[in-house]
Amino acid sequence: MITKSQFETSIAKTFAGSNFDYPKKPQDSTVFLGALSIDLMQRATYTEAALNDAIAGWLQSFGATTSLDHVTLRRFLVDAGYLLRDSAGLNYSVDLAALHREFEEPVLSLDAHEIARQARAEREARKQAYGRITPKDDHP
Repeated sequence: MITKSQFETSIAKTFAGSNFDYPKKPQDSTVFLGALSIDLMQRATYTEAALNDAIAGWLQSFGATTSLDHVTLRRFLVDAGYLLRDSAGLNYSVDLAALHREFEEPVLSLDAHEIARQARAEREARKQAYGRITPKDDHP
């Protein structure tokens, strides 16, 4: 079960930079798909076109470059069990039971975008602080 701390650490690591890709580590992949699924919980059901738009929008909303596409992520979500398709294959919905199996309850209310924003701000602050540090030899 993924804890709040694990979720936050994984999101920060994945989205803190100017580009991102699908995580290679299994736990980070689970967090990635979970974060997308949590965002998709905003609607009860999606047509395939609406789901594609929502996934593409989610990817773009991080303001970073990625080689990922909505079709691949939709397939990953279905394969991981986070998305259910109706019997006709026309509509999709998030499987809340799957999220509850994988993530502690507090995780389901986290905002991946806010976690990523904070991670980027902290990264930028570290860069700026590092740039201002002078070697001890330069001090009188």
